[in-house]
Amino acid sequence: MKINNVIPDEYLVSKGHSYFVLTLLFLLMVFDFIDRQILAAILPFIKADWGLSDTQLGMLISSVNIAIAVLAMPAAVVVDRWSRTKSIGIMAILWSIATAACGLANNFIQMFLARLLIGIGEAGYVPGGNAMLSTVFPHRMRATVIGIFNSAAMIGSVLGVVLGGFIASHWGWRAAFGVVAAPGILLAILMFFVKDYKTVKVRVQSEDGKSAREMKWHEFFSVAFKSPLLWTIFIGNGAQLFFVSTLGNWMPSYLNRLYSMSVAQAGIRTGLILIVAAVGMAFSGYLVDKAMKRYLGSRLYGPLLYALFTSLSFVAAFMLPTGNFQMSLIFIGAFFMLGVVGPTQSAAQDVVQPGLRATVQGAIGLASNLFGMALGPVITGALSDQFELKSALLIVSFAPLIGAASFYIGASYYKNALDKNEVVN
Repeated sequence: MKINNVIPDEYLVSKGHSYFVLTLLFLLMVFDFIDRQILAAILPFIKADWGLSDTQLGMLISSVNIAIAVLAMPAAVVVDRWSRTKSIGIMAILWSIATAACGLANNFIQMFLARLLIGIGEAGYVPGGNAMLSTVFPHRMRATVIGIFNSAAMIGSVLGVVLGGFIASHWGWRAAFGVVAAPGILLAILMFFVKDYKTVKVRVQSEDGKSAREMKWHEFFSVAFKSPLLWTIFIGNGAQLFFVSTLGNWMPSYLNRLYSMSVAQAGIRTGLILIVAAVGMAFSGYLVDKAMKRYLGSRLYGPLLYALFTSLSFVAAFMLPTGNFQMSLIFIGAFFMLGVVGPTQSAAQDVVQPGLRATVQGAIGLASNLFGMALGPVITGALSDQFELKSALLIVSFAPLIGAASFYIGASYYKNALDKNEVVN
């Protein structure tokens, strides 16, 4: 159905079931990021126990994102061609078991491998979740719903750093992994009882246009990379998440080293910063959905502004000495730093048919993790070893400017897609 014509304003099954799906996916995303982010809070303990460098700590952080980047596209194709609910359930069980295994690691290599398994489990979750929500909810709510779903990542990150710091301070860092692993398994089991939507066959026209065949598995891997619009989203999201991942993972250590906070105190303060980011993420999706009613090209202009405000706020913050003014700017920047996620992902969902939604989201995940979330913590750790942590954070605060430029270019491609009647429900 074309957006330029009549947009269906209805739920796929029922309003109640749609919100049940959103709630369950939201909670799974929370524990996804608790399991992923809990490491950030206990880095000081692991650094002290194993004598690791900041570069090695950055590698432990990024190992999850490396695995996600490598497997995002294959996992997303499985989600599109097989089953959303079964794929999500199996992946959630795997990443939860891998999280528990982190608590049994005795050295850097063992922890790195366990973290890789977490990433393997999480590789297709976000593509599957976004595909489900884009299908069961009406088009008019897409950016809002996807923004709410992805804001769970920040809630999980908050709980990860807060719980990690608290549990590690009282019972040791190994206990933290075991405590947070179990709920994910229980939620994963519930996912098997969710009603899935029917797998949509993707058909390819012959060159003469007289016949069509079903798209082959290997063709899914290239389809997402043919669109200039999607490339601007890949680059923009990657640049923004390069910085976001850096801040979320290194802020507890920054507060511990430069503000002399305890691990528990640093975890709580970082948690507050991430709560602000979660609010900003959900709010940005709502604003863009409202703006779409008046100006259909607003999907990427909102992310452009959010990326600009992110860079300006954090560059100013890390140029200042530590203190209340610096901390205020960090909170202001946090409100904007994840506002790009809902609108850009909904823009990508707008321009592909339902049978390709998870695949395209997998491509976004590949770019965001490989060039963004995986590189950010490692590069920042290396810069911190070379200079110091504050200077490293200042340098990476310029990365969102690349995202802003990419979104500016992408906005014109999105408008062209609208003008050509290529945006589908």
